[in-house]
Amino acid sequence: MQYRYIKVNYLLTILLILATTLSCQDLEEEAKGSLISDSFFTSQSDLDAGVIATYAELVGGAWGGIASRDIWGPLMGADDLTTTGNNSGWSQFDRFAVEPLSNVALIFWRQHYRIIYAANNVIENYEKVQGDQEQIMISVAQTKFLRAFSYFWLVRMFGDVPITSSTLDLEITRSPTIDVYNLIEEDLLFAEKYLPGSWPGEPGRVTVWAAKSLLSQVYLTMAGWPLKDETKYTLAAQKAEEVIDNSGHILLPDYKDVWLMANEVNEEIVWAIQFCRLVDCGTNARTSVTATSMGPSEEGGWDQLFFEINFFKNFPEGPRKDFTFHTTFTDGTQWENSNVKHPFVGKYRDGSIPGEDNFESRFLTGRNLQFLRFSDILLVYAEATAMSTGPDNKAYEAVNMVKRRAKGLPIDQPDNSVDLENGLSNIAFRDAVLQERAWELAAEYSRWFDLVRTEKVKEANENKDSGDLPPLREITQDYYLMPIPVQEIQINPNLTQNNGYGEN
Repeated sequence: MQYRYIKVNYLLTILLILATTLSCQDLEEEAKGSLISDSFFTSQSDLDAGVIATYAELVGGAWGGIASRDIWGPLMGADDLTTTGNNSGWSQFDRFAVEPLSNVALIFWRQHYRIIYAANNVIENYEKVQGDQEQIMISVAQTKFLRAFSYFWLVRMFGDVPITSSTLDLEITRSPTIDVYNLIEEDLLFAEKYLPGSWPGEPGRVTVWAAKSLLSQVYLTMAGWPLKDETKYTLAAQKAEEVIDNSGHILLPDYKDVWLMANEVNEEIVWAIQFCRLVDCGTNARTSVTATSMGPSEEGGWDQLFFEINFFKNFPEGPRKDFTFHTTFTDGTQWENSNVKHPFVGKYRDGSIPGEDNFESRFLTGRNLQFLRFSDILLVYAEATAMSTGPDNKAYEAVNMVKRRAKGLPIDQPDNSVDLENGLSNIAFRDAVLQERAWELAAEYSRWFDLVRTEKVKEANENKDSGDLPPLREITQDYYLMPIPVQEIQINPNLTQNNGYGEN
């Protein structure tokens, strides 16, 4: 398996950072200034450096970014994941009592804007480059995808956020949510126009199918809260169907095969952020601490991230459940008798690579973060179709394939024991798909956003086990969003605060 795109020499990235640093010496008095030299981008190699620098931001910061455990913090208001009460950084989200000074909110704000600034440097300067126009457009398309990816996270987490450029502006204001989504859509439409269908030998680079998949998620989200533009259901279904019919991605017959580290680049993964172990990449390694965070202390883990009890109890029995949860630890302890008395995440554990089988000896991991899976796109298609034209046979089959695999049954053979009953209303079908998404995509950065866009956050939190953390506030739509980090408002007072978190 080759890892060429960010598991490589970072000289090009360093060159771009140096150019950025030098340019910052010319900041204008009104707190504005170019973040990169206007003369830097002159060749395709310069452009490649900018693209690699943007990808590099995805894996930078194992202690505070997408590569860190903090990626799960803002998602804990859902009903799948939880943490301990003394882990205030995360439990605030689980209990709907997030402080404006939340370090997790700040980490996400700054990490995603680093990605956006790196992308902007390419997008705003590529026209100066002389070279093959097709290759130039492919380079730009990658950065537009990555910019859209980060804005999609930001707008869902914070609502109105600044639309920035490669100019540092410490007086910038927040852009309306609809404007942010319009930019995301524009970027992804550009990306799908110019991106290739595959990158042989370069896993992790985005493809046209990744762009269409992310766009289908964006449209599905725009159809729900807060925009509630139901015309977007049709577009979500269309983009998902294009991936289903033409991409070559498939649903692997066995759920566990999706997660084997020896086969991480498999036909079900539409796009994943690539990480690399020290043994494979040496000083170019980019690793994550997520494994240790999800490990029980009985195995040397940190007892930081695990499943809510009722989510585990209500999860349908079958091979998918057996693989999703880690309930019997290596010392023989059952989850009910463990230090935290919760089942842990099992799907990220794997014995297909020596030394990577458990958490107890793995402080840093080379496991990829899988952000777009084919099963996700099947379920997007099923839900969007139901909400636009009503559930048809293809929509039923899309969700039934996922349900059959979960039970270890042949994917393509109808089975009344697991298939959804025919004749469901649009809403009943939608709700069935939402529940299936919760189980299929458990601990995959999905459940919280599904509950928000369908306005089911309060409902989902009404079924807490007594052993889980109860909400400390009445759950209202104010708490669908995180606070704008106070640290950012102190730098730029034009960044008003979200409702529910103090002065606006």
